[in-house]
Amino acid sequence: MSDTLAAPQDAWGEQTTAPREAGELPFQFNGDGFEFFRIWIVNLLLSIVTLGIYSAWAKVRTQRYFYGSTRLAGSSFDYLANPLTILKGRLIAFACLVAYSVANQVSVGVSLVATLLFLLVLPWMLVRGLAFRNHNSAWRGVRFGFDGTYGGAAMAFLLWPLLGVLSAGLLMPLAIQRQQRFIADHSRFGTTRFALQVGVGPFYLAFLLVLGIGVLGGLVAALLGAALPPLVPLAMMLVYLVLFAFISVRMTNLTYGNLHLGGSRLRSRYGLGSYMWLMASNLIGMVLTLGLFYPWARVRTARYAAEHISLEAGDDLDGFVAAQQKEVSSLGGEMAEMFDVGVGL
Repeated sequence: MSDTLAAPQDAWGEQTTAPREAGELPFQFNGDGFEFFRIWIVNLLLSIVTLGIYSAWAKVRTQRYFYGSTRLAGSSFDYLANPLTILKGRLIAFACLVAYSVANQVSVGVSLVATLLFLLVLPWMLVRGLAFRNHNSAWRGVRFGFDGTYGGAAMAFLLWPLLGVLSAGLLMPLAIQRQQRFIADHSRFGTTRFALQVGVGPFYLAFLLVLGIGVLGGLVAALLGAALPPLVPLAMMLVYLVLFAFISVRMTNLTYGNLHLGGSRLRSRYGLGSYMWLMASNLIGMVLTLGLFYPWARVRTARYAAEHISLEAGDDLDGFVAAQQKEVSSLGGEMAEMFDVGVGL
């Protein structure tokens, strides 16, 4: 029987690191807020001076800092993207965004055609963006990969959400599960594939809990509005914080906590209380410093993730074989970022 390792607690009684079973390999993040602040402020100033051109190099510097500061089994991760490749993708993506914005101002018909074209291109953007991200991520010299198809992406990110809307939300948890499974099951490390081994039931349970929290929070806000009207905005903000934190914690634990890689698997132990404190303290820091706390907030978030996710290694970590991969264009990823298209995992 394995022994559970006791986790230290901070002054608020929250665990600073998640308890782990003996034999689990923890992720470690050794980044520093002030160190990243220097990178961030230089990136920001140079991006402004160069009218955004330097933003491609800024992205690579930032990614390399966070990848390099994250370690597993004594080895750090690597981000291998070329800034020039990202810049080319961003320029094309920016041109497409301008064309899309102009189309929306011309007429309703042209706007509708532009929207339909965007929906047709969306699966391509998602697949190419994930492929670019994974291809340029590595650990111990082995690259990650992504082999999802455009048809599969259309099913996961267009058809299933549409069915969720048409069913008045009843199929939305199923749509989210299908999206997360599409991303996970088509990702790989070298030649070894990931697999998301979780059914639809936990997603529906999360959906019901979110609905319950929202209804309860609305009732509390309504009662406060009748008794103490000035407290209503504060109550609504607190409800939003709880909902956002609950969704983030639940989704992270569902996806990363059920992610397998060959004979190994990840463990995710995000806590609602500790994550809410992380969000609230980061928000307070951002407000009090007019945004200058951002580097520390991002470092704290990355450290929290490392402290609450671990790898239960069932295979020899040195036994993975790197897959021979073709160079992947960054255009899809930059278009997804430009049009604010987000993906999970």
